[in-house]
Amino acid sequence: MKNINVYLLNKRWFTLLLTLVLFSSCEDDFLGDKLRSDTSVDFLYSTPEGLESAVVGLYSLNREIYQDLSLNGTYPLILQAKGDLGVGITGEVSLYSRLLWGASLGDYGTTSGINAHWVHHYRIVDRCNAIIKSAETITDLEVGRKNQILAEAKAMRANSYFTLYRLFNNIFITTEPTTPENAFDVPQDKSSVEEIFALLRSDLDFAIENLDYNPEQFGRWGQGAARHLRAKVAMWEEDWTEAAAQTDAIITSGNHALVATEDVFADELNHSETLLAINFERETIGGGNPHIMNWNMISAYSDAPGLIQSVENGGAGAGFISLNQYTIDLLNEDPNDNRKNNTYYIFEYAYNDEPGIPAGKQIGEPLDLYENSDTDQNEFMLYYRRQNPGILKFFDENVEPTDRNHFKNIMIYRSAETYLIGAEAHMMLNNTSKALEYINAVRERANTEPIASIDLETILEERARELAFEGQRWFTLKRTGKLFEYLSDHMNNDNMNESYPEGNPKTLLREYMKNWPIPQQQMDLLGPSYPQNDGYN
Repeated sequence: MKNINVYLLNKRWFTLLLTLVLFSSCEDDFLGDKLRSDTSVDFLYSTPEGLESAVVGLYSLNREIYQDLSLNGTYPLILQAKGDLGVGITGEVSLYSRLLWGASLGDYGTTSGINAHWVHHYRIVDRCNAIIKSAETITDLEVGRKNQILAEAKAMRANSYFTLYRLFNNIFITTEPTTPENAFDVPQDKSSVEEIFALLRSDLDFAIENLDYNPEQFGRWGQGAARHLRAKVAMWEEDWTEAAAQTDAIITSGNHALVATEDVFADELNHSETLLAINFERETIGGGNPHIMNWNMISAYSDAPGLIQSVENGGAGAGFISLNQYTIDLLNEDPNDNRKNNTYYIFEYAYNDEPGIPAGKQIGEPLDLYENSDTDQNEFMLYYRRQNPGILKFFDENVEPTDRNHFKNIMIYRSAETYLIGAEAHMMLNNTSKALEYINAVRERANTEPIASIDLETILEERARELAFEGQRWFTLKRTGKLFEYLSDHMNNDNMNESYPEGNPKTLLREYMKNWPIPQQQMDLLGPSYPQNDGYN
């Protein structure tokens, strides 16, 4: 199975690069500049080959927020920073954990990072709309080819609209692309929930019908990913029957299966568990720019005496954000849980520098110089920065260990979550045996003991162990009505929370913060009566 980055290289890459430049231009450029070539837009939206190139361009566009190094690569980590499983230690990302950023209209975190998510997904939607409209009108497009183009664009559009709704709540939907004729038409009101979910269902049902389980290029939408997203949409609608049917279809298809824990995040992620991944490749046209996800999440262990940066210790790390004590305790409940054994997470950094090793320590022993003190701020900050467990899910084991820039593929959806969605859906349908079968498949893969009873808390705890820092937690807690409760109980760690001069974020937290503020620069572009989310007026 070819990688989509290779496809980018071979599939009219010059046109694609031109397209991305056009898509990235500001509104003034779009309205004021004339194209210097007659091949660009006419080619992209009037020929089958052009549409296929435009679809490939969607994948590059979807990757951009991960490779944006603004604010030290914080943008793709905002959800994790604002969640209940991590502790923001320092750097820009910690400002979101503290609710100093991203919790009001006036703060810089809203005008930068929160705004970046709004813009990112609406850009994707607009390009999808252009592709879909063109594919539906081109007369010489073979039916199978047309449906493939439409299916990928509709899956991508559904994914972005679903993300926007879950983040911002008061969103507008449109299926019309931006043109010079409608560029200044502005939405006057949010779309109804019924309208939003009707489009999501329609787009994903079409994608399921027209996508294969095994796409030709790894990294493109396949039927498994479309069914997985369809199940997630159904869970938001509390349509347990639909969600169970979609997860059952993936699990029994024979195309996706759980792999060994040590293989889930290894190499290029090109295995049966992956449903959808974002691809990167060093020194390849279309391979993208590096991301620094791993650097944010691995402790700065090499600042401790006796350690230097190494592959075994997780490479270069700044220790800006990491697992909080709640997540660590969940993973430590079963001593045999192999997700913390340098597979998903790294719990111990080993001494590996003979000249600098402290007296009484041995090469290979775990770093243990610091304590997570309840009261000594200097001590617990040293612990968090240098010794706290980290996340390895974005670690590129092929780079130099001193290099923070990684080209590791990023997992978006995988079948372990399919099992856990299926477990919850079947539990809600009172099919306890199937619910236990699915959740225990995930637990037994992790070498933990199977469970004999199941409830929502059990599922949420297993999702925390399995899926931490993969970008799903905030949405799951919001959907189940548990977000405010779990944040109030678990966000960050108490000693860190109490050290913030602006106050403990658990005290600052308000239930309306389950919806992100629509940034003021976006409100200024919308109609005068467009509703801001409650609490931010």
